[in-house]
Amino acid sequence: MRILLSEHAGFCFGVRRAVGLIEEELARGEKAIYTLGHIIHNEDFNASLVERGVVNITEDDLDSLPCEKAVVFIRTHGVPCKTLQKLEDLGLPYLDATCPFVKKIHQIVRKEAAAQKESGEPCSILLMGDSDHPEVLGIVSYAEAIPVTVIANSEDLLRYAENCDRSRRHIFLSQTTHSLAEWERCLAKAKEIFPSLTVYDTICNVTEERQKEVAEIAKKADLCVIVGGKNSSNTRKLKSVSEAYCKTVHVRNAGELDPAIFKQEMTVGVTAGASTPDSIIKEVITTMSQVNDELSFEELLNQSFKTIRTGEEATGVVTSIFANELHVDLGIKHTGILPSSEVSEQEADLAANFKIGDQITVLVQKFNDADGTVQVSKKRVDSRANWSKVLEAKEQGTVLSGNVVSVIKGGVLVSAEGQNLFVPASLTGLSRGADLNELMGKEVQFRIIEVDPARKRAVASIRAVLQEQKKAAEEKFWAEVAVDKVYTGKVKSLTSYGAFVDLGGVDGMVHITELSWQKIKNPAEVVHVGDEITVRVKEINPETKKISLAYKTEEENPWNLIKDRYQVGDTATVKIVNLTPFGAFAEVIPGIDGLIHISQISDHKIATPADVLKVGDEVEAEIVDIKYDTKKVSLSIRSLLEKKRAAEEEAILKENADVIVSTEDEAQPETFQETAEAAEEASPVEEPKAE
Repeated sequence: MRILLSEHAGFCFGVRRAVGLIEEELARGEKAIYTLGHIIHNEDFNASLVERGVVNITEDDLDSLPCEKAVVFIRTHGVPCKTLQKLEDLGLPYLDATCPFVKKIHQIVRKEAAAQKESGEPCSILLMGDSDHPEVLGIVSYAEAIPVTVIANSEDLLRYAENCDRSRRHIFLSQTTHSLAEWERCLAKAKEIFPSLTVYDTICNVTEERQKEVAEIAKKADLCVIVGGKNSSNTRKLKSVSEAYCKTVHVRNAGELDPAIFKQEMTVGVTAGASTPDSIIKEVITTMSQVNDELSFEELLNQSFKTIRTGEEATGVVTSIFANELHVDLGIKHTGILPSSEVSEQEADLAANFKIGDQITVLVQKFNDADGTVQVSKKRVDSRANWSKVLEAKEQGTVLSGNVVSVIKGGVLVSAEGQNLFVPASLTGLSRGADLNELMGKEVQFRIIEVDPARKRAVASIRAVLQEQKKAAEEKFWAEVAVDKVYTGKVKSLTSYGAFVDLGGVDGMVHITELSWQKIKNPAEVVHVGDEITVRVKEINPETKKISLAYKTEEENPWNLIKDRYQVGDTATVKIVNLTPFGAFAEVIPGIDGLIHISQISDHKIATPADVLKVGDEVEAEIVDIKYDTKKVSLSIRSLLEKKRAAEEEAILKENADVIVSTEDEAQPETFQETAEAAEEASPVEEPKAE
């Protein structure tokens, strides 16, 4: 009998971590241990915990637990968020053994719930899995207001699609242990059905590896033995995958094996679910060895455990943290030693960045059988992964973000995805000859346009993304622009006839006459390059792509302001701004000049206005007329002078009124002529002298 043993049989790192945590707590023996539901889906292991004093409870039992003497374990499948809140409210100590992959799904769903709350855009979640599974119940609890539909297969998906709003954005994810084949079938259909689909591939990579591996084994075997709990979802999925290729039996332990099913000429495949302890796998192998003459028990046992070779990547769990290194359980007899120098390119604070139980993927470098250790590197794995992301970004045309970290000959280096990527000067988006140091330290977006896999070098373009953004902004602008619409833009350049304003990817022009209500000779009197200003669209020409803008507003219109300040007949202090042969122009308020006709400048005849006035003089003038329709104001200095003289004469008459005395014996002349004649008669006449 030939036996094919799965390399990935038994505990996954999540289960191994949970079991390790509870074993440590049992070893301390300080507190009573309670588990919220079975910590893993394996009846034999859970029964062994009960024998050692561990109590399985429900959420309803939490109220009666003594806080100071109890510790509650959260199972690998996780619990609903309200259960965690209850533990916090009760002040009960607890250890969270939730699988990191399950935790990741919680974070995804929580993030999407927050995004919907912020944007107000409704969405729905499609979750592949078993609706009654504790992992699924926990995931659903984090969705808050987002409706969640749990589907098991493509038939469920099609039934859902018949009655749902297909235009709504749908979020598609899966229980970590769901069937990979079913997920791929449903995903293909979902992409056809929903125009707006956000996909999160949340099937655990260990689950994927096991399902792919059991499929390969089953194709070569006459019989497959699947070892694991009958209520274990991932174990049932392994059985389902195997059954598609050969006869398959699912046993909980060696006691359920029927030796009669084995024949010497058979090829038998063996694997185990992620919650199956090594001890149970050993028992099954022992039982099978009794009917197999070709392989010894020791050989079968050695095949049942994971083997790792130098140069391979392996996923393990952090078991110890020291100042200069981490110890990692890789699921083999050798302890992984990860020096701080192999964690990342920069110096890392191990205690701050890691905790016991963390999952970590490393590259196996060197075995030391004498010490039972193997040296591993994380930064080399990260480098491989990061380079893979660069290659993927090139293939898919993904826009990446990074910081400009260096200016070198011919361009700049951008740090992204753990790599330094070269951007030629011509692709930086700066004008030719510009100082590349302008980009130093800035975050930029770019596309990968060329890669050299052999040298692990890549060339990127910032300009490509800027051009795409500009085109998108232009299309959006022209779809929304309308006359009288108001925009806030940045002054891009100035000319003698106006200012060009960037409205967000599209330039508009403010003519000099639209910059101010006052007469200006240069746009720089009002705005400067770089200023952010608010403008109004005056005219649009979609064919020529030209936009005329106005900066001055009706609120600032001096013809509206003058109404509130002056009326005809009011006196104003005005400033002479120009002299002409026919009169003088004077500023009444900024933006409005009035004309003082030459006949209204003085109370006596003058040859030119310059005889009396000069530019810059401030004088008092009467507003004699305001024509709003033709935008003209007439002023008069003469009227004020005449009024002043008349007032002065009247005052003199009043002062001298009591000096005029009338006598009874002297008749007063009735007219000026009579008075003059009387004066002439009274004056002595001098006789002419003879020559």
